[in-house]
Amino acid sequence: MGDPMVCICMEVTEGELLSAVELGHRDLPALREATGANTGCGDCAVDIEELLEFATPDGRMSPR
Repeated sequence: MGDPMVCICMEVTEGELLSAVELGHRDLPALREATGANTGCGDCAVDIEELLEFATPDGRMSPR
């Protein structure tokens, strides 16, 4: 099956987004800059926000 695509326009996968979150990109603007996700049509913004909520207990990753 592979890694689910979250941003079809820029071909950014869930795994790429989660890796960026682990590196400290903890909100939509930071993920946009780090991965290019959500810089095309913008339809994936809700999916990325949900991914952030899933990836972090309070919706943001705590600093290391």
